[in-house]
Amino acid sequence: MTVVERAERKTALLRQTVGLVERLRIVEAEHASLIKQRDDQCRELRAAGVAIKELQEAFGVSRSRIQQILSDS
Repeated sequence: MTVVERAERKTALLRQTVGLVERLRIVEAEHASLIKQRDDQCRELRAAGVAIKELQEAFGVSRSRIQQILSDS
């Protein structure tokens, strides 16, 4: 591989990396938003009288996680 080819390859990899990092930031922000929505929904359901066991099943998490979500409000 020539010096020029290496430089072109490095430039291409750096561009790919920048794009990947930007996508990751977007996905992380979306993930945080979805977690907040899930937690808010969990609290609303509990306030509406849904049992913790039902919340566990609906959200697919443990009892302790449900209790943690509820106590974080």
